[in-house]
Amino acid sequence: MAAADAPAVLAGQAGLSKEPAARRLSEPHVPEHSRSHSWGRGFDPDRLALLELRMWKAYYRGQPARLFALLVRAVREQANASLPRAALAAVFLTKAAARFARATGDYGRFAPDVARGYRLLGLPREVDVVEVARHELAWWVVRREMGLAAGEAAGESITRLYAALYGVPEAAVADAGRLRGLAAEVRDRGATADRDGPTGQGDAYWPLVARLLRESYRSLSIVVDRRQGWASSP
Repeated sequence: MAAADAPAVLAGQAGLSKEPAARRLSEPHVPEHSRSHSWGRGFDPDRLALLELRMWKAYYRGQPARLFALLVRAVREQANASLPRAALAAVFLTKAAARFARATGDYGRFAPDVARGYRLLGLPREVDVVEVARHELAWWVVRREMGLAAGEAAGESITRLYAALYGVPEAAVADAGRLRGLAAEVRDRGATADRDGPTGQGDAYWPLVARLLRESYRSLSIVVDRRQGWASSP
C-alpha cells in the first residue's frame, strides 16, 4: 500500500468505531477464482500517485487527520476495498508504522499488524500475506537505515513487495519499484537542501516527486492489468 511515509503522526487516528468487526465488514461473497483474477486490477494510477503525493506532504507538514483520510482513500483506490475494510486496514498499518517510528531495532515485531492490514483487503488465497508484510516493512527499514542514499535499495524492496502482492516476476515490476524508491529519495534530498525544511512548499522537488510517482504507478498498473488478463486466459 501507499503508506510507508505515514508513521508516528498517525498514531492518534486509530480510535475508530467499536461496532463489531464482523458487522462492519460484511460484504457479498466473491468466489475465490474470481477474486484471484480481479484483485488489484483497474486502479487509476494517476489518482493513486496524487493520493500518495498528498499523503507524503501531509505527513511532513504534520497534518495527521488529513493524512489518515488520504491513506484510507489510497487503500480503497489500490485495493478496491469497501470503506469499512479500508479504514480498518489503515488502522492496522498505522499502528505498525507508529510503533516502528518509535523503535530503534527488532523491527520484525511490527510485521503482524502490517499483515493484518493487508489481510483485510481480501487478497487472493495464494498470496502469502506474511511475505507481503515482510517486504512492506523492509522498505521502511531501508529508508530508516540508509537515509538519503536509500533510493535504489528502497526501490528493490518495493519491487519484491509488488512481486509478492501481485504474483508477478520481480523483473515485471522493477521499473515501478525503482521509480517509487527514487521518488522517496528525491523528496528526502530536496527537503534536506531546502532552507524551509520538510514543512516548506518544496517547489524545487515536489514536482519531480509527483512525476516519478505517476510514472511508477502507470508502470505498475500496466503490469497488474496484463497479469490479470493472463490469469483469466484458458
